[in-house]
Amino acid sequence: MSKRTRKGLPGESRYYETVVVIDPQIGDDAIRMIVDRTKEVISHNNGRILKVEEWGKRKLAYTVQKKTYGYYACIEFEGPGSVVKPLNDYFHITESILRSLTMLVDSRLRAERGRERAPVKEGATEERAPAHS
Repeated sequence: MSKRTRKGLPGESRYYETVVVIDPQIGDDAIRMIVDRTKEVISHNNGRILKVEEWGKRKLAYTVQKKTYGYYACIEFEGPGSVVKPLNDYFHITESILRSLTMLVDSRLRAERGRERAPVKEGATEERAPAHS
């Protein structure tokens, strides 16, 4: 019997979110290739893509490698802990990636996001502010 550790059960699937900032000067096709390659690295290492959001070109808070703008992409996925190292290795060897961050998503945060995305029931009433006289 395996012992549950702080990192979960061995081989247990965990939920991650990775945000990548790509140099926007490389062009749309190259950006698309980097996002696709990121998804391939996750899939190749027994990960499953849940959601991909491309936030687009945005101004950076501070200059990174003499760049003031970056193209942001966020990928949510699940998989074993072993998927993170090859993903980070890919990010480090790709020169067009300015910054990246991969985070473990807490189960409480996932539950909260699920409640936010749930459709509103038809019989639900909206709270209204009291009318002032």
